[in-house]
Amino acid sequence: MSVLRTLIKRNKVWVMASVMLSLIANLTQMIYMYYVGELVNKIESRTAVSIVFIVLLAALIGLSVITLFMNQYVGRIAAEKMAHTLRMGYAAKMIHRSVEHGKECDTASIMSVAQNELAQADGYLVNVFFDITGMLLMGILATVFMFIQNVILTLVLLIPTLFILVYVGFSSRSLSSIVSAAQNEKMKMNKAGFAAVHAFPAIKTFEGEELCRKAMDERLISWTKHQTKVGRFSALYNTLSGIMSRVPLMMMLLAGGYMVIKGKILMGTLVLFLNLQNSLTQSIMNLPNWIAGFKVFTTNLSRVDIE
Repeated sequence: MSVLRTLIKRNKVWVMASVMLSLIANLTQMIYMYYVGELVNKIESRTAVSIVFIVLLAALIGLSVITLFMNQYVGRIAAEKMAHTLRMGYAAKMIHRSVEHGKECDTASIMSVAQNELAQADGYLVNVFFDITGMLLMGILATVFMFIQNVILTLVLLIPTLFILVYVGFSSRSLSSIVSAAQNEKMKMNKAGFAAVHAFPAIKTFEGEELCRKAMDERLISWTKHQTKVGRFSALYNTLSGIMSRVPLMMMLLAGGYMVIKGKILMGTLVLFLNLQNSLTQSIMNLPNWIAGFKVFTTNLSRVDIE
């Protein structure tokens, strides 16, 4: 985590800008959803819809589009800035080591780290990190917003969600261990490949090509088996979490429909909750992969030293 803190600290302006824009974009979406619910309430109660209300709703739609675009744009820049800091920091550390130790520097380990830990951490930062942060932030804000609107409907949604989170905790730990094992096998395979290329003159001289090819094939088969296992368990855990995430929706529809029929809430409130619950359930559906991916990401960073 120390490397991640360093990356955030060195790019704190972009990180803070991305978090603030994510907050603004999510709040704008929730306000827009709230006014959509108000529009449904007006239609249901046959209340006149003023021009000012329509203009406000149109303005919120436009503002939501702009903030979402800016959030994605700045988030991508922030992620690339952090990834660049990681790459350059690692290169600077390796140069510093080579100057200090000369030939004592383990080139095979350096290349293995560059092909595994550094490449995967770089890809996670650019493609995943800020997207997940934004979705989790939206889930938290949506939960708070729903509590403000209606406590009973929010509890109906959250109580089954707590049981799903227990499953997510179990599945994410299991998946992260499988991913880590596959990652270690890939690291061994890359080290074997680099060692074979590095020692090729000696291997050629003593006719050791067949021995090296056999060793490389064994590493490749082992890594392929682990990678297949990752894909299989990832599909299983995420499919189950996706199915389970529909349970809170069904319960909320039953409870919300009953409350609408009894006149305890208006249809617009139920529509608002249907829109907001998607932000929460979407986060829950992908939590096993997200948690496993983040654990692997932090593990990768723990193996990378930067200057």
